Amino acid sequence: MVGGAGRVGATTLFQLVLEGIADELAVVDVVTDRAQGEMLDMLHGTHLSHRITFSGPGYEACDGADFVIITAGIPRKPDETRLDLLKKNVDNLRDNVLPTLSKHAGNAFIIMVANPADVLTYQAAVHGAFPSERVIGTGTLLDSTRLRSLLADRLKVDPRQVYAYMLGEHGDSQYPYLSGASVAGIPLAQFPGYSKAMIDEVVNATRFGGAEVIKLKGGTFYAVAPMIVELVKAIRDDAHQVLPVSTLLDGEVLDMKKVALSLPCVIGRRGRLKVVPPPLSEDEKSGLLKSYNVLREALESVGL
Repeated sequence: MVGGAGRVGATTLFQLVLEGIADELAVVDVVTDRAQGEMLDMLHGTHLSHRITFSGPGYEACDGADFVIITAGIPRKPDETRLDLLKKNVDNLRDNVLPTLSKHAGNAFIIMVANPADVLTYQAAVHGAFPSERVIGTGTLLDSTRLRSLLADRLKVDPRQVYAYMLGEHGDSQYPYLSGASVAGIPLAQFPGYSKAMIDEVVNATRFGGAEVIKLKGGTFYAVAPMIVELVKAIRDDAHQVLPVSTLLDGEVLDMKKVALSLPCVIGRRGRLKVVPPPLSEDEKSGLLKSYNVLREALESVGL
């Protein structure tokens, strides 16, 4: 966990400890005292969870890692978009994180969580140190989780039976896929409680939900941690699970090239196995292409 002393990193580490899906957790962070404190705090609870070895806080602890989860980055302020962070985090990834990881964990899956997630996912995927199918950004997996949870709350149903996606950028230009959305196999538009006003409210609450939580409590992590762990388990278990994650595209869908953004992908032991785009309405195509253009402009602004 690169950035393991931060709130997202530490909360995800705790989730990994509780679920017992790792033999060793490396807590890597430049804030060394905090990293060591997190390791010690979690070690103290292993009697009640699972036997796990902890290491860190230096990058050498990543030697031989199966997964490297990157949460390290400059945090977003309440009045900033994810793309406002672009230049600072691109420079940090290029100059520090990727060169060091390539020395210590060249065979790892790279799970990109740091923002702007799509830009950094693209940067890592084209860096050359890691096969592009093994570089996966969490992207709108988080936003889709928020969308489904909020829809379930409004419709008073089990969130696990709600299927809908946010696609494109993990940011303000993300666009909902609702034309094929369903609740327990019933089309969303036919489910009791559905209304356009409710959908508009939920989509807006999803798109700007992260910023709202940041405004209220300074950061988001309780929805983030289980989302990251779900992705790790899908790879580890060769689950062939369909997840909306950010991966490198080269014209497979709507001729979108030289970008990483979120579309439903089959995820297994080799990482991204294939993209499985849903049948989009014309509005959804337009929204997704707008999101693509936002990301391409951001990438071009830093020479990517």
